[in-house]
Amino acid sequence: MCFILPNKRHNSFVVKPKYRLYGMNRVNMIDLEVDGIKIQAYKGDTILEAAQEADIYIPSLCYHPDLPPFSTTKPDETVFRGKCFPVIGSVDIAPRGCDLCLVEVEGQPDLVRACETYVIDGMKIATYTERVREARRKKLSNILAKHPHTCLTCAQREGCSREPCSLNVPVEERCCDKFGNCELEKVAEYIGIREDTPRYIPAKLPIVKEDPLFVFDYNLCISCTRCVRACQDLRGAHALGLTCKNEEVLVGTRAPTLKDSGCRFCGACVEVCPTGALLDKDPKTADGEKSVIPCVAACPAGIDIPSYVRLIAEGKFDMAAAVIREKVPFPRVLGYVCHHPCESSCHRSELNESISICALKRSAAENSTDQWKAKIEKASLTKKKVAIIGSGPAGLTVAYYLAMKGHSVTVFEALPELGGMLRIGILRYRLPDEVLQEDITEILELGVEAKTSIKIGTPSAFAKLRKNYDAVFIGVGAQKSRGLTIKGLELEGVWFGLDLLKEANFSRKVEVGDRVLVVGGGNVAIDVGRTCIRLGAKVSILYRRSRGEMPAEPEEVKRAEEEGVKFLFLLAPREIIGRNGHVAGVKCIRMRLGEPDESGRRRPIPVEDEEIVMETNTVIVSIGEAPDLSFLPENVEVTKEGPLKVDSSTLETIIPRVFAGGDVSSGPSSVIHAIDMGRKAA
Repeated sequence: MCFILPNKRHNSFVVKPKYRLYGMNRVNMIDLEVDGIKIQAYKGDTILEAAQEADIYIPSLCYHPDLPPFSTTKPDETVFRGKCFPVIGSVDIAPRGCDLCLVEVEGQPDLVRACETYVIDGMKIATYTERVREARRKKLSNILAKHPHTCLTCAQREGCSREPCSLNVPVEERCCDKFGNCELEKVAEYIGIREDTPRYIPAKLPIVKEDPLFVFDYNLCISCTRCVRACQDLRGAHALGLTCKNEEVLVGTRAPTLKDSGCRFCGACVEVCPTGALLDKDPKTADGEKSVIPCVAACPAGIDIPSYVRLIAEGKFDMAAAVIREKVPFPRVLGYVCHHPCESSCHRSELNESISICALKRSAAENSTDQWKAKIEKASLTKKKVAIIGSGPAGLTVAYYLAMKGHSVTVFEALPELGGMLRIGILRYRLPDEVLQEDITEILELGVEAKTSIKIGTPSAFAKLRKNYDAVFIGVGAQKSRGLTIKGLELEGVWFGLDLLKEANFSRKVEVGDRVLVVGGGNVAIDVGRTCIRLGAKVSILYRRSRGEMPAEPEEVKRAEEEGVKFLFLLAPREIIGRNGHVAGVKCIRMRLGEPDESGRRRPIPVEDEEIVMETNTVIVSIGEAPDLSFLPENVEVTKEGPLKVDSSTLETIIPRVFAGGDVSSGPSSVIHAIDMGRKAA
């Protein structure tokens, strides 16, 4: 959304609009002339839009490519500039723009605004005549008379940090913190500042610092109304407004505070402000889109969260679900099991608490209809064939997007049902079968062929697959449990975490006894513990580090504790004790934390002579998972931890035309990360 400003007149320095929300129906191209340059433009474009498309710069401060024209905003009777500063104005006076985009049009006696004048065939436009430049300088002079600008005319401004000032200019007359990176400053450099521009006299307007996240300095506001339009038209919040008083446009909040005004604290107003009137309180976080939409930046799949949240608020569940499906083919599944890093980054948490983004995603999926299917635009069939090994979230995501591109896709799954770790690694109390199946069915309806109970388990089977298909995607996940090197693993009553989850998920009878000890601290260990609680056992999870080093999601740990799982930290098993061939207990040693290891976590160190014995019927080992790559050639590259090595940008392996994604290349991760890798590979 940033607007790049020029240092010369005709060049490729203007950002072309990413999209136009308010463009008219553009059917035919028309011919026109700008500064003697013949260009083509779309019928329905304004002069400013046509010039930008042709890389011809016309200055403006009120225009923004993602916002409607300034004239569309209706004034309010009252706005607030701080709690104690209501401004009562008129609703009958239409707001004027900055008038810096004035141009000459042949046949027109007066200068016209380029931002609101539509092009017509044969139009001849002049953007840089002396008449135009003088009119712009006059308009700019009016703006600067009410805005600190001494630094803009200072002979020592290049490289100046503003403080200390060698000319001892009063602080309130100097430019703000955005000096050197200010849109008004760049426009002034291009237009030129008249020598008779009045000195700025500080108006001592409010500087609102009490609201969360932002500082609003009304002394720096130039009434371009960008923030108001971003708030009302882009975000639908209507927290900011404007009123007209004494022929002047005044911007403010619609209630005494931003919070009372219904502000969502999304930061869009800060992003579009061309001066320092609106600034983030923490400039270190002001990093383009990451600061404006931190929830989207935190989402591995980059889902347009603000859009679907807004659509849900408007009751448009079908449209909200369509927004989600633009980036993921598992809207229902993610509504149940996504670990929602977006919520941890939500601006709203700095006000009270994060928006329940994951729950809203689930609401959109459950309340939408099949209308989106009628609008699917699937490409024509190609002659390309792709084989996908594994039907987890990464593999099925690849299948979805490749099918959309018209390719023939066949998914090979070793288990009798599709879903991979979604099917065997997540218990049905968290992800019901019918929810998972609905998303899978919609993927298959695109023409994806699925072959279950077929394991590609040998190098020869893999070589045959490569021979018969144009490309192969490996998405087998990390389904091999890592083992312990201690005595007693052969005893009856010892399980590996994934094996137990698989048995429980496929409705087989699982008996674990009344006391279960789970060894591990990851998400699988947590799922195993919660599963055993549901099987009627008393469960303890043994972890060799402290709670802070646990790789499991904190929210899942909390839920496990609420369900009765007991956590024992700084303990590690040394031996599984048996009685009559069955588990009877575990000999453990206490640990202490040393210096951080390569993972960044503090290394556990045994404390000798501090052993304890814990009685238990069942031991479940869940200390990590790794992919089973025994079907690949010996020359395949793997990382130290075991996952398959891939090109970071294409996800292609060292084997030509063979790609990989999900846990098989990243190591055990989240569902949303696997989905993102699948879309990237496709």
